[in-house]
Amino acid sequence: MVIKRQCSFCAREIEPGTGMMFVKRDGTVFHFCTSSCRKQQLHLHRVGHHFKWTRAHELKRAADRSAPPKAPPAPPAAAKGGRTRPPRPEAEGTTRAPAAEPTPAVAEPVKPEVAAKPEAETAPAKKPRRPRKKAEATPSE
Repeated sequence: MVIKRQCSFCAREIEPGTGMMFVKRDGTVFHFCTSSCRKQQLHLHRVGHHFKWTRAHELKRAADRSAPPKAPPAPPAAAKGGRTRPPRPEAEGTTRAPAAEPTPAVAEPVKPEVAAKPEAETAPAKKPRRPRKKAEATPSE
């Protein structure tokens, strides 16, 4: 019985006796209809359904059109199972008390040892270079 295979990159049907098969070290098998498809997937690491010229692109677009619209994503906190924030008081109908006037900040004197050091002192010291090996002198004739 003749088995018709599908290209792993473009999803085109491969006629018996044509195309090439690639087996990875982990045992996965790829079938390619042309060397172009092989190079696109193996060497350039591209995905077939991203290119309009492939049959895989047409199949994916048709599947996306027929699929029902996706539900809106859940809030991140609820999706992770974490706690959600309690509702704000405004939402419950209560009003907040006016905030107290901010107190002026008192500037503290800067201590000399805490003051920022110049960049030259904070930069790590470079390692000294090792001297090059001197070429051994060859006896001249």
